Amino acid sequence: MSYRIDIETLRRYSADGMTSTALSQAQQQRFENAVESALDSREDAGGPGELDAGEERIFVVEEGDSLFEIAEELNVDFNELLELNQRDDLSAPDQIDVGDVVFVPHTSPEEAATSPRDAQGIPEGESDFVQSLREQGNNLEYADDPSAVDMDAEVGELASDVQTYVSHLPPEEQQAALQRLYDHDWVDAGPAQMAIEQAAEELNLDLGETSHGGPEVENEAREIIADAQAESDPEQALQMLEEAYDNASPAVQSALDRSSEVREIAENSASDFIAEAQAADDPAEALRIYEEGYSNASERVQAALDRSSDGQAIIDEAVEWAAEPILEEGNDNEMPAARTLQAMERLETLTEDLPPEFAAEVVDAMLPQLEQAQQNFRDEGYAGVEIGYSGTMILNGILDRIAGTEKGDAAVEQVVDMSLFDMNGLRAAMNQAVSEGNRIPAIAIELASREGVMDGFREEVIGTAERFRDQTIGDQSEAYYEHLQELGYLIDTGGSAMTPEQMEAAIEDYIESQGDEWSTELEGMREDLADSGTTLLEHIQQLQSLPDGIRSDYQERIDGLIDDPNARLAVSTALQENPELVRGEAGDALVETFNELGISGDDPLAATLVGAYLNENVLSSAADLDFTDADAMADARQSIEEALSDKPQLAELMGVSTSDLNEIATMLSGVLPSEPLEGSNEFGRVNGILRNLNNTLDQIDGKFVRNSNIPFSTTFRTTAFAIVGSGLINAGHNFLEDPNLRNSAEFGVALSRVGVDSAQLVAAYRNVTDTGTVGNLKAAGRFVHIMGATLAGADAVARFQEGDYLGAGLNAAVAGGVSTALLFGSTSWGGPVGFGIATAASLGLYIQESLKETPYETQTTANFLTHAGFSEEAAEVLIERSEDGYNAVPLLMRYGELHGLTPEQTVEWINSIPQGENGEVMLGALRDNLLNTLDQHLEDGDVSQFNEHIDEGYELFGPSLGESRAGTLSPRSAFELDAILPQLDIESPQAYA
Repeated sequence: MSYRIDIETLRRYSADGMTSTALSQAQQQRFENAVESALDSREDAGGPGELDAGEERIFVVEEGDSLFEIAEELNVDFNELLELNQRDDLSAPDQIDVGDVVFVPHTSPEEAATSPRDAQGIPEGESDFVQSLREQGNNLEYADDPSAVDMDAEVGELASDVQTYVSHLPPEEQQAALQRLYDHDWVDAGPAQMAIEQAAEELNLDLGETSHGGPEVENEAREIIADAQAESDPEQALQMLEEAYDNASPAVQSALDRSSEVREIAENSASDFIAEAQAADDPAEALRIYEEGYSNASERVQAALDRSSDGQAIIDEAVEWAAEPILEEGNDNEMPAARTLQAMERLETLTEDLPPEFAAEVVDAMLPQLEQAQQNFRDEGYAGVEIGYSGTMILNGILDRIAGTEKGDAAVEQVVDMSLFDMNGLRAAMNQAVSEGNRIPAIAIELASREGVMDGFREEVIGTAERFRDQTIGDQSEAYYEHLQELGYLIDTGGSAMTPEQMEAAIEDYIESQGDEWSTELEGMREDLADSGTTLLEHIQQLQSLPDGIRSDYQERIDGLIDDPNARLAVSTALQENPELVRGEAGDALVETFNELGISGDDPLAATLVGAYLNENVLSSAADLDFTDADAMADARQSIEEALSDKPQLAELMGVSTSDLNEIATMLSGVLPSEPLEGSNEFGRVNGILRNLNNTLDQIDGKFVRNSNIPFSTTFRTTAFAIVGSGLINAGHNFLEDPNLRNSAEFGVALSRVGVDSAQLVAAYRNVTDTGTVGNLKAAGRFVHIMGATLAGADAVARFQEGDYLGAGLNAAVAGGVSTALLFGSTSWGGPVGFGIATAASLGLYIQESLKETPYETQTTANFLTHAGFSEEAAEVLIERSEDGYNAVPLLMRYGELHGLTPEQTVEWINSIPQGENGEVMLGALRDNLLNTLDQHLEDGDVSQFNEHIDEGYELFGPSLGESRAGTLSPRSAFELDAILPQLDIESPQAYA
């Protein structure tokens, strides 16, 4: 069949005549030459030498075509076709060649109506007629000189064509045919749609509602609506509609979404609770009934009710009741403030139990009433609505409940515009709200953002936030530090000598010895800190929202709200405990705030935010993922990409470029297999998962570890590792339980490539398989904050290598606290205890404080040290602290490391000392000498400063026997300590290496 090209020979039309594709440059040139040649030939034969787009089209001949067949196919008059093609190059109608161009008239309305019928009984020429209408409508809509076009006349001619087409159909088909024409999409051809509407009016035919999705789409949508309308029960009708909607194509769904009849079906389903609300005597009760029904309704029903006059009437009647005191006549003897207070009390009654969005609708409806009252009071000789102290307190509470919603924020602006507040009441409301751990009142922030407001009020606003930080958070943090202080000291003292398992057992015993109340109290403290940290972040974001010109004068103080040890503890706790802070848009906003405050890169708070953000927005995508489900994996990959791709603010927080972060997103999404893994081969599935994980880790290492100093490289690695966690559990439950399979060569190779992370993962999975919880394990829940743990663990390794035992102990607490709590779920590290230790240690807070307090020279410390393998005798000696509060154990561990000992070997050497003659006394002397070193030579007790030799000066190689045994020396290096040991009859640790 021949195909159509446009007049400019730039595009080829598809078979439906509605879409087109560009021709190649060679085709364009060939057809342009062919059209010019055909026009010249027609002109030579006495015809027109130019094209008339309103009368003719261009088609290209294909194999087997003739002019007669073209006329039949395109539903045009054969003689008219011949007349348009009276050309010297076409000597006979049956002598046309492939590639020739022919001029084809538009299908006339009569020809279209009388053309053969298709399988649906519709004239085949109708589509040609529709295309002709569209082209003519498009030419009119985009006329080169609209002023030269008589639009009414042109639309009238098109309407006449429509009438002609419809009139040539049998009477019983005319209504349906006109509706079919109307159902087409007339975008960019508006005059054609106007013509159809005009024709309908002149033919006295009704046009039904349409979304112009096309006749087939609209007809299917109408059938769905009709079936639902035939159901007498409103609830059943809605259910029938929803089921059909779910099974319909997107185009039909779009048509249904735009239908008023669908909205009516949805409204009818709400008739019961609407009627109940309308029957209530109390406006507040009516509003409550309506809101409850609205909140429990489906989104479709809610959308219908939003447009419903019945629903709005219930809101309006409630608001009229609330506004009676300030609008009702006959209150001349009552002061304005009293009348306004009564109105505020009624508005409070209406909104106190409503969700924010719904309450905002009520307040929005109240605003015109307040404006009217404003004018009425002025007419009565007052300055306007007087709200007073108590009225302001009530209105403030109402507005704070709806702040953050679109209509709520608009209401706050309008209230400030109207000066509908009392300054003393606003100050009282602000102080009360913040002291109770709530946001700064929205009215106060809006007022502070206005030009012309006294700087003193802005000072009050910021001062309120500062008092919350200093008093509320300060008191909470002090109690928190005090509660964890002893445990912090114990971890600092024995951590460098313990394996993770030993540390876990030591902490578990400590917690058990404290009783249940200790853990319960800590949990409550942590919850309070998390809540306060969330509030402080809200305060900061509120103040950051002030206009730039105003905020700049206070930026240093706003930054200072979080640049405080107690504040950082509260915020870090909030980020760990309240995932909603980092979820979706809220997380993006918080990332932006951190960047504005300069908190990025390797700042511990930035690390905590990144960890929480990745957990909530990335790892949650892979929660309990089934690697045999292709659709689930595709969805997870898409979610990971969306969470990380094209996020410049997140990239800035991490200290990477946006392009690097995009590449990371691709890598992390690529950790999920592209094809579902076989469901029958557990061995193959596990190895397939690990192989894919290895490839991703290699890419991350190559891009972000070996070749650059990009921060968070360990985080990226561990995130990739965590994403596959759930899938590995699901795929490898039995595999991991079978020791023969676990020890297989292929599995061993896979683990060796992944490294220690996989070894820990398998150990963790063994642990959870022992508890029988594999089937219900949620990866997102188990891997919360694993990134922070891994960062801390990596830092601890580096500190050990540098000899920083105190620093290594701090970070080991973080790594142990988080990873053990979440992977192993132990009682000692789990919940508020583990997270409490991890948070405080990562920020370097409570341990440093504990060094200045009363020494913990108790049996509790001795018991804790025995978990590191210290003998009871050695532990009893080592519990004493220096005058500055330091313990000798970390320095002893540093000394052993300088002699090539492992922590276990160092403990073995120390245990040997009390076993000799007068050994406990000699160990005590060694301890005292080292305590002097910590106080006198190591700044902040940092044992990484203790090295084999001192950098400058003379080293003591012949210490006094008396001073050595009196414990009054202070060795500055391992060399000097080596010289002291013989004086104490203690053998060198080298013997234990």
